[in-house]
Amino acid sequence: MFISHTNSTNDYLKQHPDCDRVWTTWQSAGRGQAGNSWESEPGKNVLMSVRLKQPAVPLQQAFRLQMAVSLAVRDVVARLLPDKQVTVKWPNDIYVGKGKICGILIESSVAAGQISEAIIGIGLNINQTTWQSPAPNPVSVKQLSGNEYALPPIYEALCDSISEKLLLLGQPARLKEQYLAVLYRFGEKALYARREVSLTPSRILVGETPDAFEATITDVTDQGELVLESDNERMPFHFKQIQFVI
Repeated sequence: MFISHTNSTNDYLKQHPDCDRVWTTWQSAGRGQAGNSWESEPGKNVLMSVRLKQPAVPLQQAFRLQMAVSLAVRDVVARLLPDKQVTVKWPNDIYVGKGKICGILIESSVAAGQISEAIIGIGLNINQTTWQSPAPNPVSVKQLSGNEYALPPIYEALCDSISEKLLLLGQPARLKEQYLAVLYRFGEKALYARREVSLTPSRILVGETPDAFEATITDVTDQGELVLESDNERMPFHFKQIQFVI
């Protein structure tokens, strides 16, 4: 369902329990991971949410849902930009090169120890070319290709791709294999910085950072921890415990 404007597509689905998917091109209070806001110029991008009722994934392995959705979005972006390197930056941002082209926010409800519902919010930069916020690395499909895009077909492609990748929830080994194959920086030495776990928004660190250390991403655990190795030390990090330096 298309609506011309809302504060947040995730919030719209929470307020309309009979609606399972919605999209718009204008969101006045979009949200991202860790309390970050999501900037989107009206009329330029695909902003959408999909409701999943009782997704087929154990609560202890809920990260499978993050992997499946990020792979679904990544596949659509890769089809739009076939000559570019499109990856998933842990846990679920979509990157083209060093630029962030999409953010994903999954909000789950739990009942009786199971995920009773998950609302998947997606903000995909399509035709926007300038940003007002201080975000360090936003990029859009139009910036990378030089072309203007109709938005409804992209929304439909995202819905179809999500439905396809959700079939992998019951195949965790195959799902993880596909996720690691397109994981940003997987197997590469790069710079990271530790951070204290807090409710403050995380951020991408740019340039020289005194506390940065060099490490290699070697795995992602079933619980969604990012595993870094440095000087033969294996270091698992939860979300909000580590920052990427670009």
